[in-house]
Amino acid sequence: MSVEFPDLLGSVLQTWPSIVLHDLLKYLLTAASVALALRLAPSAWVALRRLQARLPGAKDIKRELLYSSFTVLVFSLNGTAVVVGAEYGLFRVYRDIADFGWPYFLASVALLIIAHDTYFYWTHRLMHSRRMFSLFHRVHHLSRTPTPWAAYSFAPTEAAVQAGFLPLALFVIPSHWSAIFLFTLHMIVRNVLGHSGVSVEPAHLLRGAWARWMTTTAHHDLHHERGRYNYGLYFAWWDRLMGTEHPEYRARLREIGMRGAR
Repeated sequence: MSVEFPDLLGSVLQTWPSIVLHDLLKYLLTAASVALALRLAPSAWVALRRLQARLPGAKDIKRELLYSSFTVLVFSLNGTAVVVGAEYGLFRVYRDIADFGWPYFLASVALLIIAHDTYFYWTHRLMHSRRMFSLFHRVHHLSRTPTPWAAYSFAPTEAAVQAGFLPLALFVIPSHWSAIFLFTLHMIVRNVLGHSGVSVEPAHLLRGAWARWMTTTAHHDLHHERGRYNYGLYFAWWDRLMGTEHPEYRARLREIGMRGAR
């Protein structure tokens, strides 16, 4: 298909404002909802489940909001590229669920989540290397005690890496627009919860097999607190398989589980 530059530019300019608004609202509403829920929760419950003694300050939140605004910009440009690219047949995006059926629709959401977890683990580990850390990942680790607002607090370089998964996935995984929406919604919700600073999971889950397979708030909070280990995003299997699970993580889960059961 031949593409005329004026037509392509027109599609980009028409699409980008709505994508910016979508990405901004998705971040703000999710982070604000979790922050408000923690503010309204009983103080005794929060105190039992808080993961670090140190509390974030106003400067931390301002920095997280500032860098998150840059991330929204990067993500919106990437999202615009996906939408416009799909219009021109560059990506494998379809509009009618009947084309592949409901079982495939549900499987595609799961496949995107599993593939993203793998992509995140390995790019995250790479960004922790000595040569890459300052350029890509240092900004995110300025949030040693993260808040829900830290979910998008990346340097623009890291934001570009994080954004890169979706277009790469859509080259090979046929996906309905609703499946893409569910995948990105899952991503922001899990990301915000992982930076909430409070163990939000029911105590019995922390003591059971569920926590052996899924990451928890404590999993990622320990990564921020200590700066190493626990590179996974949604699932714990890569850290367990590659020996990068923090040696104190399981003991900390048991401690939180016992506190949360009170």
